[in-house]
Amino acid sequence: MDPVQTTTPDNAAAGAAVKPGYKTTEFWMTAGATFVGLAIASGIVPDTGMWPKIVALVVSAFAAMGYTVSRTAVKNG
Repeated sequence: MDPVQTTTPDNAAAGAAVKPGYKTTEFWMTAGATFVGLAIASGIVPDTGMWPKIVALVVSAFAAMGYTVSRTAVKNG
């Protein structure tokens, strides 16, 4: 079964199809960064101090938000 092909006026002429998000490298890189950041922030990865945990939490949140913005831009053309 073929994936859903979404075309917009901008990419309709080229016949480009938007791949589902989970099939992109961008998704897997963002998921990895988010999981590592959450592991550090939750204390699963031992470290010393509170600042590395705060930084890891903020970075993982920014990675997830960046991916969402990127996918929205791709889908809107």
